[in-house]
Amino acid sequence: MARKIPERTQALLFLVVLALAVGGLYGWIEASQPHPVQAAAVTGVSLLVEGPNWTIRYGPVSTTNNTAFGVLLEASRALHFPVNWINYTIPSGVFVTSINGTMNGQGGLSWQYWVSGAYGNEASNLYALRNGDTVAWRFTTDQEAAG
Repeated sequence: MARKIPERTQALLFLVVLALAVGGLYGWIEASQPHPVQAAAVTGVSLLVEGPNWTIRYGPVSTTNNTAFGVLLEASRALHFPVNWINYTIPSGVFVTSINGTMNGQGGLSWQYWVSGAYGNEASNLYALRNGDTVAWRFTTDQEAAG
């Protein structure tokens, strides 16, 4: 006849297996997150921000703010317009919630960005810019406006 494992031992084994599973899942999630963009100099980068009834232009500039988000923040400091965003941990990235007082959700629209005509398909702080790129932020429906 098989020997029965005491309930206390079963509970302890369950907790050990559960802790290993949670730890493994956490490790996998952390390892699967995108790596941050390393600061690097880019030249000739331009920014265009198109709100409902206003436009902001910045550049071309040479900068080490070499992400779509970084050049937006640089322009906001230089030209004195506010930018609000949320930092997310999982998935990793920044989500822009308002630019120059225009907040996501107004009229079903939100801030979307393009780099040299290509829709930004990742968090803007993870999109590395190259020399001569043009970043366009538009207040629109998902991918409505071509870059």
